[in-house]
Amino acid sequence: MTPASTDYDVVIMGGAFSGASAGMMLKREHPEMRILIVERTVQFDRKVGESTSEVAGCFLTRVLHQGHHLSAHHYQKHGLRMWFCKTPEDDVGCLTEVGPRYQSRLPTFQLDRAILDEHLLKEACDFGCELLRPATIKTITLSEGEAPHTLEVMPQEGQMRTVTTRWLIDASGKATVLSKKLGLLRSLESEHPTSSIWCRFRNVNGLDSFKSRKMHPSLMKDVSQLRTTATNHLMGHGWWCWIIPLSDGSFSAGVTWDRRFFTLPEGPSLLARLQAHLMTHPIGRLMFENAVPDADDTFYYKNLAYRSERIAGNRWVMVGDAAGFMDPLYSHGLDYCGHTVSAAVDLVQKNLAGENTQAITDYLNTAYPRSYRLWFNSLYKDKYSYMGDAELINATFLLDLSAYFLGPVRGVYDNPEDEWIHMPYEGKAGSFFAGFMAFYNRRFVHLGQERRRKGIYGSTNNGHVWMPFMSLSPDHTATRLLWAGIKVWIKAEITTWLAPTPAAAPVMMAEKTVEA
Repeated sequence: MTPASTDYDVVIMGGAFSGASAGMMLKREHPEMRILIVERTVQFDRKVGESTSEVAGCFLTRVLHQGHHLSAHHYQKHGLRMWFCKTPEDDVGCLTEVGPRYQSRLPTFQLDRAILDEHLLKEACDFGCELLRPATIKTITLSEGEAPHTLEVMPQEGQMRTVTTRWLIDASGKATVLSKKLGLLRSLESEHPTSSIWCRFRNVNGLDSFKSRKMHPSLMKDVSQLRTTATNHLMGHGWWCWIIPLSDGSFSAGVTWDRRFFTLPEGPSLLARLQAHLMTHPIGRLMFENAVPDADDTFYYKNLAYRSERIAGNRWVMVGDAAGFMDPLYSHGLDYCGHTVSAAVDLVQKNLAGENTQAITDYLNTAYPRSYRLWFNSLYKDKYSYMGDAELINATFLLDLSAYFLGPVRGVYDNPEDEWIHMPYEGKAGSFFAGFMAFYNRRFVHLGQERRRKGIYGSTNNGHVWMPFMSLSPDHTATRLLWAGIKVWIKAEITTWLAPTPAAAPVMMAEKTVEA
């Protein structure tokens, strides 16, 4: 496969999840390929959220075959739970809770990404990938024709190396090396100005502990599974917090907010501001009142959402976060990693086998931006404006998840050979669901605005436990939960419409002053 004039068939920039996965998938099918992975860090750092959805769980277990590692070194995730309050002083037993009643049916995980990324990189090397770490890529010269690409790589110890390669895979994550170099990076700051702070904590009081259940007996009711090992979200207007348990006993906790609707409490540091905000929610106080943060493990991103205009070109391709990132609310980041890595692997191996792959390149450059926009409009556009209203979020919880199971989840389980190499929301059915989801998202944005105007926003944030009557599965049974979500939506429309508009405050006429 390797032309005599090249040092490598493939050079992969970045050795974390996406880069290691691409190297492993290529090398295990084509042991003769010469693949170099260049990783700049000595050790991997933390990521914004460490939870997987069902699509990413499928990629990890059925494509990468990491079931044993995940079972031994990470928590199995028990669904997504959302907690709402009216005031910080609310009793935990009065909070509205949205989430599953039973354990999830499909494999999903609470990941320690540093452990997982190191394990995947080791597996890629065990399959035969060459690793240069730590090392920095100083220059990239992309060829316009058939000549090889040229990179200058500087190891931390040693001399500058010049390497040539037939293919270049950008798995540089949020560094977005190629997208920046080629002028393709586009930020969504104007329509989705989200920021995030997160940290690791120890000595966290879990929701299933004796202390929690002794203080709040209601935590023994309603739910037949463990709450602690779910991804727990604290919800508010313009913001949400995640609480994710990790296998070493620590918890990843962070807050993501839309700067148009919310500002974090002031404080002397980012960590102090995060801790202060956690204390404004009853669940946050219950879990983190005596928690000990790792101050050196605090991270901040100002603008989370971005994407590349194109993700493939003349023997180069972007994968994972190097191509784009949207929002961590539903933990879908690794979904796109699975799809883009699979598509890149398919593209590279066909090209190196001598096939004309221009049609695949053209497809990716059209399908990825389209899929990104459809997904964003469906799930996240202005969603933070109604995030603090339990009834509206309960409706979207049912609608979003059932549509997700009917579409992307069902696709990767039923038709993995074709589904992974294509982008989500493909075809007529995908476009229909994306349009339907974008429509109801716009309606909920409107309902949230109306509820704030009428003074009933968050009126259901106390006294409710809303749980699906059945577990989600990637088949037609998810339509029952879709219909349940539609009924909650209709009820929310009627409730908002019937709510009286507050009378306008009377205009006080100023008294005239009569000069003597």
